[in-house]
Amino acid sequence: MTRSLRSLGVAAAISGMLALAACGTGTSSGNAGSSPFGDCEVTKNPTVHAMKTMTEGTLTVAASLPYPAGYRGNTLESVDGGYMYCLDAEIANRAGLRKIKLVNASFEALVTAKTSNFDFAVWDIYDTPERRKAVDFSTPYNTYRTGVLVKTGSNLTKESIKTATVGVLAGSVQLKYVNETLKPKEVRVFSSNDDLFNAVLAGQIDAALNDTATVMPRAASSGGKLEVIGQYPAGGDVAALFPKGSQNVTVVNEILADMEKDGTLAAIMNKWLNPILGGDPNKLADWSA
Repeated sequence: MTRSLRSLGVAAAISGMLALAACGTGTSSGNAGSSPFGDCEVTKNPTVHAMKTMTEGTLTVAASLPYPAGYRGNTLESVDGGYMYCLDAEIANRAGLRKIKLVNASFEALVTAKTSNFDFAVWDIYDTPERRKAVDFSTPYNTYRTGVLVKTGSNLTKESIKTATVGVLAGSVQLKYVNETLKPKEVRVFSSNDDLFNAVLAGQIDAALNDTATVMPRAASSGGKLEVIGQYPAGGDVAALFPKGSQNVTVVNEILADMEKDGTLAAIMNKWLNPILGGDPNKLADWSA
């Protein structure tokens, strides 16, 4: 799969919606007669690609939580929706698995292989040559660029950001971009999105740089306190991350190919991601450095 989901087209989206329409929803309780995947609709009777998981019958997924847009819920045990979780659910479903176990890990720990107690990680992680030295990736399931998040009413511009204080996540693509290309006056590095975005609200930094799928939902849910005013070309394909040498990479690639072909990937994003972005990322102003 080499295309972004945003280019899959209407036909694929409609096909995926039809595929999902026949599926029921339920709570995350796992009680008899309810869905084991919360409010995620999964395809009935899909082609099964068996995975060898850490725990029999269970897909163990790592993510840097909380992240309500991708994993809806207040605790690991209560997550019952979100575009990343529903992507995990469909993959588990097509692997013949009936349960997902979520484990929390910092972003930096995931991309540097400081943790490996999971089958794979889904947290919109960019697939880069540097990261492939430590971990493996699936084929991409989406493509993102980098948004510029500021307090609403900020007078920051493409020119003035050079003299501003910019915040990014540790180990992120944005960290490399600001250090090597943008080169603002000051760069502050944070370990979590919550810390990063709270620093914007507190006026500790002038802008936060992160992928558009992360900053746009945060701005949309901020009650008008935050806005995304531009985007940089830094970014690329996001994919599932695996411990180095995992035999499940090939299996997940096969599942993702099936999901792209029948439109299920597009349907998941249309239902769970696009509504929370609060706008079209392709219409953001180009702030190329």
